[in-house]
Amino acid sequence: MWRGVTLGAPAAGLRPLLGDPLRIVPFKNGARRIARYWIPGANSTYFLVTEERGYVLGFDAFTDATPTGILDNMPPDPSGVRVGDTLESVKAKHPDFRENVDDDGSRSLHGPISSSVGALYTFSGDRLQSFYWGTPPSGALPELSPIIGPAGDSQASAILDLQNNETDGTLWEYRYLAFHPCAGDTRWQLRRQELLSGSGRAYDRLHVICPATKEERDFYFDITSYFGKL
Repeated sequence: MWRGVTLGAPAAGLRPLLGDPLRIVPFKNGARRIARYWIPGANSTYFLVTEERGYVLGFDAFTDATPTGILDNMPPDPSGVRVGDTLESVKAKHPDFRENVDDDGSRSLHGPISSSVGALYTFSGDRLQSFYWGTPPSGALPELSPIIGPAGDSQASAILDLQNNETDGTLWEYRYLAFHPCAGDTRWQLRRQELLSGSGRAYDRLHVICPATKEERDFYFDITSYFGKL
């Protein structure tokens, strides 16, 4: 398990632990989905969850920036490897892993963790930039509900924002808008923000307009988890 993500487990259990993802991208003709989550503490740290037939197939933690040291905001993987670790320190934890060098000089280590789990570590220079753990899909299990994103157009379909405080929660909302542009790559412009409540829960309503089309809409975020926490 890593940040509540368990390989092979039903993906439906992720929402109460992680909230809704910033973005869900389908591929493999829609049979598989990749959900992106932000790790607070740096603008460039994220993790991805790969899901197929309603089960978690993999998780991938990474930074978009070239690391110069260990990233303290990102938890280590289940073997204790951290983003920003040196190549030699990762090799020491996985001495049997195979090293590859791409044409551009980028290095990676990969190998089995168990009979059903494998891992891949990629480096930028001498520092670990990402780690991926994955397991093969199992067709023997019954198909479950996939990872889906709510419409976010009402309190009933609000987007679940499970950050720990208002600062990270607000940053997460703006980041969510950035990952859901209104027309091509055009970003929504925020017109006003309003706090709402109902049925014992707290909500942010963001009213936005699309500069390209002049379309307007509301995004509703459920902020109960951190409401009132600075």
